[in-house]
Amino acid sequence: MSISDFIQGFIIGMTLIVAIGPQNLFVINQGLKKNYTFAVVLICSLSDSLLIICGIYLSNSVLSLNNFTVTMMKIIGGIWLILYGINKIKNSRNQFFDTKEYGRASFAKVVFTTLAITYANPHVYLDTVVLLGSISVNFDDKIYFGLGAIFSSFIFFFSIGYFSNYLSKYTQSKKIWFYIDNIMGFLMLFYGLFFIFMQ
Repeated sequence: MSISDFIQGFIIGMTLIVAIGPQNLFVINQGLKKNYTFAVVLICSLSDSLLIICGIYLSNSVLSLNNFTVTMMKIIGGIWLILYGINKIKNSRNQFFDTKEYGRASFAKVVFTTLAITYANPHVYLDTVVLLGSISVNFDDKIYFGLGAIFSSFIFFFSIGYFSNYLSKYTQSKKIWFYIDNIMGFLMLFYGLFFIFMQ
C-alpha cells in the first residue's frame, strides 16, 4: 500500500510541477545560460521538498482555509507574475550574450534570485502546501505520498535544468535570447492574468 501511495504521490506531484510556471522558466533560463545550473535545480528541488513536507504536516489545517484566503493568494501571485513578466520583456533588448560573462555571474545573486522566484510567488504555496497538503489526507500513508511528490520534484528540476544545458549550444545568439526572454516574459504575463481572472 505504501508503494502505491509513493507512486501516486510521484504522479500527482509531477502533474502539478510539469506545467511551465515562473520557477520552471527560471530553471530553463539558467540552464540555457549554463549559469550555476546545479545550485539552481538543487535549491528548487529542496525548496519544493520543504514546502511539500509543510503541506503534509499541516494538511488538516490546510483543509480549513477559506476560499477568500486562497483567492487572495492567487491574486497576489498573479500580480507578482505580471510585474516579473513586464520586467523580463523590458530588459530583453539589453541582453548581451557572452558565455564568459555568464560564467563570472555572481553566485550570491543567482542563489538570491532562485530563492525569490521560489518563495516570493504565492502560487508556489498553492501547488505544494495547499494542493498537495489537502490531497495527502486521502492516502493511508501520507509520508510515502509526500516522498513520491518530492522525488518527482527532483527528477523534474534536474531534467529540465540539464536538458537546457544541452540545448545551450544552439542558443548562442543575441537574437535568439531576445526571443527567449520575450516568450518567457509573455508566458509570465499570461499566467499572472490567468491566476487573477480565472477564479
